[in-house]
Amino acid sequence: MEKIKEILKFAMKMEKDAENFYNYYMDKVESESIRNMFSELAQMEKEHYEILKDKFDQLEFKEPPLTISWVVDNASKAVDPSIIHINSDLIEDDEKEMSDLSIIRMAYHMENDFVMFYKNAVAETEDTEAQKFLKEIIKWEESHRDAFQKKYEELIKKHWKDITNVIFNK
Repeated sequence: MEKIKEILKFAMKMEKDAENFYNYYMDKVESESIRNMFSELAQMEKEHYEILKDKFDQLEFKEPPLTISWVVDNASKAVDPSIIHINSDLIEDDEKEMSDLSIIRMAYHMENDFVMFYKNAVAETEDTEAQKFLKEIIKWEESHRDAFQKKYEELIKKHWKDITNVIFNK
């Protein structure tokens, strides 16, 4: 149980950091669609934090019997940030898109770090129900990461058509 508690503590910190990242850069990005995407993601990261905190608080309860439900119900399930997929082509100002490219890359790497952390946590956790819980969170973080990867590649391909093969080594 101690290892699971430490994993949850670190995960809570990561989710809070992600929420802060998206809230901070939401006011810094030029593109309205990226600003909307960051707003949605900040809310999702806040929800992730609350789910993790709930599990952590259950583990801190010292009186037996200790029963923890590792189930993630549909009410808690993070929704894929639709702004990324639906509105990614609505931006008209090319310069705004390109000025936000570095922030998109940072967000991608942050989300990829989350995926790797949760995958490593699953490998270090012996409780099968906790593993199922962490695997569900992996799916959420993979959807965030993949959306940023897609957005990044779209922007590169749109603005650097002539050297796309060099950039992506394809």
